Amino acid sequence: MMEQVMFLDKDIPDIGLKFRTVTEGEEYELVKEFIDFYIVTFKKTNKKSNLAVFVEPRVETGFPDIVFAKYNPSIRDNWNDKRKHLVTNDLKILSQLIYSRGCSGEYLLKCLKLSERQTLESLERLLDADMIVRKNGVWRAHNLKKIYSIEKLISVEAKMCDMKKVLEQSLKNTWFASQSYILTGANKPKEGTISNIRKQGVGLYCKDEKFKKVVEAKKMSLPSSYLSLQFNEWIGNAMA
Repeated sequence: MMEQVMFLDKDIPDIGLKFRTVTEGEEYELVKEFIDFYIVTFKKTNKKSNLAVFVEPRVETGFPDIVFAKYNPSIRDNWNDKRKHLVTNDLKILSQLIYSRGCSGEYLLKCLKLSERQTLESLERLLDADMIVRKNGVWRAHNLKKIYSIEKLISVEAKMCDMKKVLEQSLKNTWFASQSYILTGANKPKEGTISNIRKQGVGLYCKDEKFKKVVEAKKMSLPSSYLSLQFNEWIGNAMA
């Protein structure tokens, strides 16, 4: 039987998943406590979904402290093991096909500014992985429910104080996460800080409020970028 929670914090080079070595200290203790709290809460409220916990995964914009991915446990039912060979350009093309609801090869060349060879190689890998189809000269992604199993993708950036810096980091995460949160060890953030966080669409958890959600983050639809797709591929391939 599959475990409901999958913890990922060690490199898996053959699927392109890498992590930063964590720095022990007060901030990391805050991260560990919050992960424990989140997992307990998740298990109480989710009976049909699974959870993947990424701790400081390497992504294009840096190393988010935590990424929680709530996903459908049927993720491997339609899995094609050739998905392990997909690279970043492939996911960028797939993301474009999902967003545009299908387009020609010529449009992909113009839009993504990849070479013809790169584009053709990516399309071939996506075909082999059974993630796209071609009909009447138009490339389309398969039905999203078949190829994408993540239901929520929550990023969390932790800081004991320095709210300005952590807000900048949290905003960067909105390009792939369905919700982006700040986790602070501060006693009581100022009202102005809370108001600014709310305006930016980012959420806030406070340790001193027993990890109370002080601000609910704005919800974004998934997948919002190729990196949203990448987390799905990491989960599926890590289960192989």
